[in-house]
Amino acid sequence: MGVLVVGGGITGLTAAHALARAGVPVTLVEAADRLGGKVRTELIDGFLVEDGPDSVIATRPAAIQLARELGLGSELIGVKEPRGVFIRHRGRLVPMPEGLGLVLPTRIGPFATTRLFSPLEKARMGLDVAMPRVIRPGDEAVGTFLRRRLGNALVDRLAGPLVGGIYGTPIDELSLDAVLPTLRDAEREHRSLLLAGLAQGRAAAAARASASSRVPVAPSPSGSASPGRSLGMFVSLAGGMGRLTDTLGEVLGASPAVDVRTGTSVRSLERRPGGVRVALSDGTRLDVEIAIVTTPAPAASEILEALAPSLPPRLATIRHGSTAIVTLAYPKAGFERPPAGHGFVVAAGEDLGISACTISSGKWPGRAPEGSVLLRAFVPDGPLLAGSDEHLTALARRDLERTLGVRGEPRLIRVARWMGAMPRYTVGHLERLAAIDEILAQEPAVVLAGAAYRGVGIPDCVTQGRTAAERALERLSTSAAA
Repeated sequence: MGVLVVGGGITGLTAAHALARAGVPVTLVEAADRLGGKVRTELIDGFLVEDGPDSVIATRPAAIQLARELGLGSELIGVKEPRGVFIRHRGRLVPMPEGLGLVLPTRIGPFATTRLFSPLEKARMGLDVAMPRVIRPGDEAVGTFLRRRLGNALVDRLAGPLVGGIYGTPIDELSLDAVLPTLRDAEREHRSLLLAGLAQGRAAAAARASASSRVPVAPSPSGSASPGRSLGMFVSLAGGMGRLTDTLGEVLGASPAVDVRTGTSVRSLERRPGGVRVALSDGTRLDVEIAIVTTPAPAASEILEALAPSLPPRLATIRHGSTAIVTLAYPKAGFERPPAGHGFVVAAGEDLGISACTISSGKWPGRAPEGSVLLRAFVPDGPLLAGSDEHLTALARRDLERTLGVRGEPRLIRVARWMGAMPRYTVGHLERLAAIDEILAQEPAVVLAGAAYRGVGIPDCVTQGRTAAERALERLSTSAAA
């Protein structure tokens, strides 16, 4: 009978791939007319447009490993130089301090001299060194934790735009235990977050020195993954991140063990002896031993209502938000000065509608024709998303004109909306997952995985897909033994 995988995003594709490699029959159903979920790359008039994520983080290597397994290792690329990122604060672009970890400084000099904070604000951050260790029971918001230790300025200008932007959730709602448990560990082990960040910086410098003494590094002007070359913190593919999901889809489509059905949704799952009966939107019914559900939590709730009626109320507690990406291309001549670095994020309180901008042509090689600049502007969840594509385009153009000084008509316009597709890891997220896991322990024919649960990034979803496949294989083995 095999396994049903619901959802053709990166999690579902990875799970189906792992099962097919193990020789297990798989039926993968995807409601949309394409595979890939939020990972989507388009080539338009010589511009490589990422409608979703544009990279993976190298410190979580699952996606890079998968790319190499699929024969895409030679297409892995690192970011271009210079690597600067800016903060839009008080109407100006201020360079992000060098040596910044995700939220903590790893070098004292750049933070002491940055124009992003006033002397009084820096003094407030410095109080962290003298503050006592406070280990509070239970989860709390990342913003609340950081405000208590380091003050409001760091949260509003750095941590909020960076961390909140990644998770599509206001930082004062974002779960500390689910998103940044390392901050709690830092307080426990070092007492001071600043001292913990500096210790992390020293350890990283020592590791780099040790690695450079052992491995020769060969320069590669193209940015490709040449032997011996470090790709850096962020990694993409020469043909865009869609190459990863497209290749997975091609491999699955060629596998005799896999039946891929796009434009097909699951209407219901019902328990049957030895497994699950599946009703599909095209009227067909299937009998499978296990169902791996990788859709957003609201869709999973509907699918599982008949099979596990106690799950939907729990899944409903995982909120989902929305976002939009407006991609615009301009001639370089349209800028007052050529934009530098990889882009900017917007500090709290700025009079902009967008929350960040990536200069794609400055960040990655091969994203735009010579003489062009490719930009991705992010519109956060809120009333603005109710506007038309034309309204969002006008908003992004206005904000980019005010921030980057660009004038004239864009050569390319692309609006990608992800409505209700961005899971929010709010305070108490791990407790919600524990309650869901308790119910799933009584439903051995169901496995849940995907961005709604244990990580929103591509590497996290790849890991969850593989873990879901492993659980399905274990249960199939147990069932066969019985």
